Amino acid sequence: MSGLGLGLGLGLGAHRKVGAKDPGELPAVFTVTAGDGTKYVRVQVSETTTVTPAGGTSIRIGGSGEFVTTPLTLAENTNQDIYFKDAGSFTIPQRKLVFYLSLSSLGSSAITGDITGMKLTYLLLSSLGSSIITGNITGMKLTTLFLDRIRPSVINGEITGKSLPYLYLRDIGSSLTYGTSSMNITSANGIQLLGDTVFATAEEYEQLFIDAAESTWGHPTTRQLTITGSGKNFHRDYYDWGTFSATPGASSPTPSAIAIKSLVNRGTNPVVVTLEGISAYSYAGGFPENFENWWAE
Repeated sequence: MSGLGLGLGLGLGAHRKVGAKDPGELPAVFTVTAGDGTKYVRVQVSETTTVTPAGGTSIRIGGSGEFVTTPLTLAENTNQDIYFKDAGSFTIPQRKLVFYLSLSSLGSSAITGDITGMKLTYLLLSSLGSSIITGNITGMKLTTLFLDRIRPSVINGEITGKSLPYLYLRDIGSSLTYGTSSMNITSANGIQLLGDTVFATAEEYEQLFIDAAESTWGHPTTRQLTITGSGKNFHRDYYDWGTFSATPGASSPTPSAIAIKSLVNRGTNPVVVTLEGISAYSYAGGFPENFENWWAE
């Protein structure tokens, strides 16, 4: 009997499948290849935890005090600037604890990290230099998404924001897709897809226009929706803009054309819509010539 029991145990164990670990349970490791102590990673965490340096990196919380090589406490729901110095790494025990992440103007400092599994509501990456931040934002309930000249970093996934005060994407190529986002545009940045930033399908732009028209635009003076990408996937023949605009002479404009018209007809403080790189035939305002009169109705 004992032999039979041993045989069954081994057989079942050999065929047992172990599921992949939830990325949120993985540690958030930031690897430092260069750091002079003047740059930082700003985070907020959902509960009090620690950040632990290793491998030669020293850290401090805030802009003053001594750099240390021992764990420091991160307070919950509070901006914490983690300054880093020298090569090595620093680690937060679980990615899911991080809901706010900001890195900008890192200069000659160089850091790598993966945001997949973080529960981010705020993500700002700007002018990262040679630093490389990667990961997937799908499923994150972002209230702020600001990605500006982040190469060689690559952020991918689907934008499904919640009450976004603005959407700013500059020179990030086509790594992101657009799902749908509720918006409450209170920032002067408005909605901007700049440089070579493009979505892959017309349907994504269609939904973006519809969401923008349905959103609240609360900034007192500046209200802008600007798209200046290469537009290769957003381009249509001069006489047919396909699914995301009104075909000349059409009796029933498409939803996105109605949405754009709603944006530019907002009383004394309209949203300024600028679309470039979409048609070779456009006038100074950025609109296709054949829609100038239609939009003015």
